[in-house]
Amino acid sequence: MMEMLGIIAGGGEAPKRLIAACRKLGRPFHVLAFPGQTDSDIANDDTPVTWLPLGAAGPARKLGLEKGVKDVVMLGRVRRPSLAELKPDMLMVQKLARIGLNALGDDGLLKAVVREIEVEGFRVVAPQDIFTDLLMPAGLLGKIVPSEDAKNDIKRGIEIAHALGRLDIGQAVVVQQGIVLAVEASEGTDALIRRSVSQRREGPGPVLVKMKKPQQDVRFDLPSLGVETVKEALAAGFSGIAAEAGASLLIDRDDVVRMADQAGIFLLGIDYA
Repeated sequence: MMEMLGIIAGGGEAPKRLIAACRKLGRPFHVLAFPGQTDSDIANDDTPVTWLPLGAAGPARKLGLEKGVKDVVMLGRVRRPSLAELKPDMLMVQKLARIGLNALGDDGLLKAVVREIEVEGFRVVAPQDIFTDLLMPAGLLGKIVPSEDAKNDIKRGIEIAHALGRLDIGQAVVVQQGIVLAVEASEGTDALIRRSVSQRREGPGPVLVKMKKPQQDVRFDLPSLGVETVKEALAAGFSGIAAEAGASLLIDRDDVVRMADQAGIFLLGIDYA
């Protein structure tokens, strides 16, 4: 019998896809969701889910132990809260004192959170270990081929995204004609795309490039793209999307590729070492 999986769910489609995969595999699971962070439609009537405040470390630990959780997956978008929003309980206060909430960038904070989860006896695993076809493959997906200009923008995007990641700032950049239109901060990729529209130039559309941070733990917060990313790129007049192969999550691959082909947007898995 497969062990109970704990799903710590942020926002977006990725946690929902993981839930569907667990059902398909017959793996038991329980979802931990957070008001104001997790999508309200994360669960239907037969989804085992518990809603807790983000700062409720004590009840979260108790829930995991009661449900017999061994492995934990962290998946989905979580907006970094202020201390006032977090409303930490006593256990969370103790952990924050060790972590230093304001002393770390997003990547450093996530690594510290993982360490604290593992201190409690749980094992944090990568979502791609649960369903192996989630990772972005290398090479061209779909029928649309990037132009030479787009290829040059991708090279520029890789350079900038790598530098951003090393500084623990973001994972994505928008480039057009060699010019960086926007870089990702804390708002997420969809908002980044929308923000870049005001900077767009005449001519072939911009390119979105997504790369994991060089120092990143691949068990959590990998760059991801899905149907909504393609919708936003289409609305913004982008020519294509490139994401790091083997280090990015591609949600609903068939739907994404079909939509990109219909929109005339290329999809490319960057084979980066």
